[in-house]
Amino acid sequence: MKIELEPIDSLSQETLAGLFNSIFPETAIHWDIQKEVEKSFEDLEEECSAVAWKGDKPIGAIICVNRNGLQIDHVGVLQNNRRMGIGRMLIRYAIDNADRDIKGLVPKDNQAVMELMEEEGFQRVEEREDCYLYRIEID
Repeated sequence: MKIELEPIDSLSQETLAGLFNSIFPETAIHWDIQKEVEKSFEDLEEECSAVAWKGDKPIGAIICVNRNGLQIDHVGVLQNNRRMGIGRMLIRYAIDNADRDIKGLVPKDNQAVMELMEEEGFQRVEEREDCYLYRIEID
């Protein structure tokens, strides 16, 4: 089935929060995703944010915000749809629609996302306690 990327407003904030809660169920215990998504929408960069759809079902999303520059705030794909290039499509969507450099934090234990970011041209520019900061220059 074909995957379509649509603007972030194709989902309500509540439904988007539910999607991220399904993408990252292990963090739901200590992470109030509803509040995180609400905060993201305060600084939302709509042109770089998107939802991935498989038929009529949302299966992934990328939320970019303006916080001291353009930043990937959340990106993820439902477990049974991973390793199919959807995360790459979402990150590429942000890059293709950005008008300035993009940065993003990646947890140190997420090797798959680190590799994906590097394959898409991001460079690791800083190490923090539990994550790395990545950045890509947009011409």
